[in-house]
Amino acid sequence: MLQRGDWSQKTWDEMDSLMKKGVENAKIIYARTKIDEIYKRSEATAILTELMRKGNPYATYWLSNKSNLCLSYLSSEHFGNKVAKELGLDTSYENKYCTEEIYQKAVEGFKKLAAEGDLHAQYFLLKDKGLDKSVEKREEYIKEVIRFSKSHYYKPLMDYYYNITKVENGKTVFHSPRSERQVKKLLRIAANNNYIPAFVFLIDKNTPKDDFLYNRLKKLGAWHYFWAKPYYKEKSLNPKEQYCDAKLYKAIFGDRFFGGSYEGKIDMSNLTCNVSEQLNSIEPMIYIDYFTRIDDWGRGY
Repeated sequence: MLQRGDWSQKTWDEMDSLMKKGVENAKIIYARTKIDEIYKRSEATAILTELMRKGNPYATYWLSNKSNLCLSYLSSEHFGNKVAKELGLDTSYENKYCTEEIYQKAVEGFKKLAAEGDLHAQYFLLKDKGLDKSVEKREEYIKEVIRFSKSHYYKPLMDYYYNITKVENGKTVFHSPRSERQVKKLLRIAANNNYIPAFVFLIDKNTPKDDFLYNRLKKLGAWHYFWAKPYYKEKSLNPKEQYCDAKLYKAIFGDRFFGGSYEGKIDMSNLTCNVSEQLNSIEPMIYIDYFTRIDDWGRGY
C-alpha cells in the first residue's frame, strides 16, 4: 500500500497490525516514516534501538553515521530537537547515535545475514567495499548485478542503470551499446516478474511494444500508467477511456484524483467502467527494498 503511494489511515492500521505481530520490517518502515515527525521521533528511535539490541542490522544501520535519517534528525544540532526540548518532549536520543561504532556493528550483522543468503545484505557489503565504484573490478561488479537480477532482487540493477546512463535532450543515453544491451536484457527479466521500474525504463526507450507495456502497467495498478500514457499517448485515448482511467486511478489511490481532458466531451452519467473488476485483477508488485529512500517507494522500488 505504501509502495503504491497510499498513505491513508487504512495503511497505517495495517502497519499497526503487522507491528503488533512482531514483524520487524514493518517496525523499521514505521520508524523511518515517523522519525522526521517531532512528536513521533522519540518513539521511532526507541523502536530502532530495541531492534538494534536484538541484533537487527537494518535497524542498526539507520542509527549509524552512514544513515541520512540519523544525521538529519537525531543530532543535537538539528533545529527540530531544540524545538522539542522547548515543548518538553523527550530528546534523550541526542548524541547517542550516528557513530562509526554503530555502523560497524551493522556491518557485522550484515555479514552474518549475507552468509545465510540474504541478497540485500550481500549488496550492502558489496557497496561497503566500494565494488560498485571500482574501475578495476568493474566486470566483477556487473556479474554481481546480473546474479542479483536473476534472483529477482532488482535494486542493484536500478543503481547500475543510473550509473551508466545520462539524459541528453530529454532522452536516456547509455555509455556504450554493450551496456545498453546488457541492461535491457535484465530489465526484461525484471518486467516479466512485475517489477514496475523496469517497465518504465523500457518504455523510456520507446520500444515497439509500448502499448503492451502500458497495458501491463495498468494490470499492476502502477501510477506510471495513469500519468505517462496520457502524456505520451494522448491521441490514442478517447474521452471514455480517459474517464474510466480516472475512476480506476481514484479507486487505487484513494482521494487523489487523476483528471483528464474528457470533461465536457461526454455524458458521464451512463458510463460503465467495471472498476471493481479491474481492481480485483490487479497483480501484486511488492519490491520495497530495505534501503530505498522513502520518497522512492511510490516509484515501485
